[in-house]
Amino acid sequence: MNIKASLICAALAASAFASPAFAWTLLGVRNVADRTDHDTISLPGNRVFNHIRLCVYRNPIRFYDLQVRYRNGGVQDVSVRDFIGPGQCTRSIDLNGADRNIDRIDMTYEETSWRRRTATVRVFGE
Repeated sequence: MNIKASLICAALAASAFASPAFAWTLLGVRNVADRTDHDTISLPGNRVFNHIRLCVYRNPIRFYDLQVRYRNGGVQDVSVRDFIGPGQCTRSIDLNGADRNIDRIDMTYEETSWRRRTATVRVFGE
């Protein structure tokens, strides 16, 4: 096998592994103080996704409620009620229905560390 063919095969193999990581789109970021907090991430325009995922950074967060509101008036209450550590993400959350044009995402959560730093939540869509 010549060098050019080897490079092409290597590039194709690398792109097969890299493409899922690039499929997620950042939808919004919120900082969470050391108390129960409610935040909304609004998505302008037509933002249609099949899945969302919430990732936590710096300090742990306990999620109490998560609602996805669609432009057609539909609401999906997602059961996330869980403790998510820093550097961890929720499962990939399937969005219901055929018209998954997200208007906004409402979150109720609490940063649970004893430190005075805030935690960060990032919401991704796929």
